[in-house]
Amino acid sequence: MNPTVTMLVQVLALVGVGVCVFLFLEEQMETALTSRRARKAGAGGTGAPGAATRLLRSVTGASLDDQLIEVLLMISSSLKAGRNLDQAFELVAISSPPPICNEFRTLVQERRLGVPMVEALTNLTKRVPSPDLRLAVNATIFQQETGGNLEDLYRQIVSTVAERKKIAGKVQAGTAHARLSGSLIAMVPIGLGIFMFAAQPGYLMPMFRHPWGSVALIASFMASIIGMMFIRRMTTGLLPEGGAVGIVPTSASRKRGWFLLLLSPLTKLLGSINASFGGSFLNAYREDIKFLLESAGHPWDMGVDEFIGLQETIALLLVLLGILIPGPGNITLLWAIGLLVLVPIGFHLPRVYLGNLIRTRQQNIEFELPYTIDLLSLAIEAGLDLVGGIQKIAEKSRPTDIVIEFQTFLADVKMGKSLEEALSDMADRVQVLSFFAFVSSLIQAQRLGAEIGPTLRSQAEQMRYQRMILAEERVNQLPVKLLLPLVFMVFPAIAVLLVGPAILRLSVEMKAVGAGH
Repeated sequence: MNPTVTMLVQVLALVGVGVCVFLFLEEQMETALTSRRARKAGAGGTGAPGAATRLLRSVTGASLDDQLIEVLLMISSSLKAGRNLDQAFELVAISSPPPICNEFRTLVQERRLGVPMVEALTNLTKRVPSPDLRLAVNATIFQQETGGNLEDLYRQIVSTVAERKKIAGKVQAGTAHARLSGSLIAMVPIGLGIFMFAAQPGYLMPMFRHPWGSVALIASFMASIIGMMFIRRMTTGLLPEGGAVGIVPTSASRKRGWFLLLLSPLTKLLGSINASFGGSFLNAYREDIKFLLESAGHPWDMGVDEFIGLQETIALLLVLLGILIPGPGNITLLWAIGLLVLVPIGFHLPRVYLGNLIRTRQQNIEFELPYTIDLLSLAIEAGLDLVGGIQKIAEKSRPTDIVIEFQTFLADVKMGKSLEEALSDMADRVQVLSFFAFVSSLIQAQRLGAEIGPTLRSQAEQMRYQRMILAEERVNQLPVKLLLPLVFMVFPAIAVLLVGPAILRLSVEMKAVGAGH
């Protein structure tokens, strides 16, 4: 082949490879700059895959979430012009660009086939993974079921969604540099190793031939992977989980796992025995355990005495494991003292696990709270009172931790407790500072007869600003935290790749010189 043609083919091939690599890196950079939370926002609630949000884009690159504000403004303007809700949806289906127009066309077709408005809107939220759209749809469903001024409601929906997106955008932009830089640094050792092996394979070959060199390469590779995991966890944990979504799963399942099911006969037997004992000390301890179980959301449907039986069972199992280590016939006096020390440790372990459940549940409730307050304020704007709004949220939402608390609150109200007492009991169970402020504002509004909607909106806005400040604090702390995986995992792996072959060659030559002498 002509050398000129060969060079031309090589240049074209190089350009093609470069363009493909550029397109791949561009997509990966966009994925890295978009928070993991934003990618999972709708998928967690609908069962849709995580890529669904990225694929719901128009040819201009606008995502469905980017179009949502304009669509809500269009609906609000249509309602102001005197059109009804169906006509407003038809206008969106005709006038909006893809992808959101396709979803509203499906909604309009369902309405023309006789599907009720509430069912058609519910189907829309199942198809579209967007928490902001779910917020607007839930408020519309509340208005359809209770009545109220639809025009004022949609004006408030637009204001709420715009404020949510503004805060979320600030947080995402503020943390993008830290997330991207952390991911790139974590990839340096692996990328460097691939480049060195491709550019000069003979340089790394002594590492593969020497047994200690192979161990060092494997150790550096594992250190790189572990360091990458640590850095990814640090950078992707900058944004608070769940709060922008409102679909945080419950922290503890009421179903017992196989381990608890296996221990259930013994724990129930010990629980029945514990119930026969009394006294001031035991009663105070029972009250303490009862409070912890309530704060954890009553995991495993376990009573107080049965939980104490579980503590006794774990203590017994831990002692048995301690006996099996040396063997029953080889227990010395010192080992027997150690077994006695294991008894209070094992007795306290279920309580430690319960404390972890409580902290996880409190975190879930705190992160869900702004979304829930937005939904409650819109429900009140739709014409519901406080109890009716909470009831609608409990009916329409998934059984998250905060929804379970709302269900308990509604049960307390039905049993005859006053509204103020039921709210105070709910705040005492949750033990979250922001939730205390939320309940306190509700109690004050009930006492003074003030409007609850504006109070809730300002409180939700304040919580989102606090979340942005928290994310900024985490970004400022990130460089110091990244030093640990960099110094102990990433940099040693780079040093092994750069200096390891030279050290092996030097050791071989030193041995040869010593053998010659």
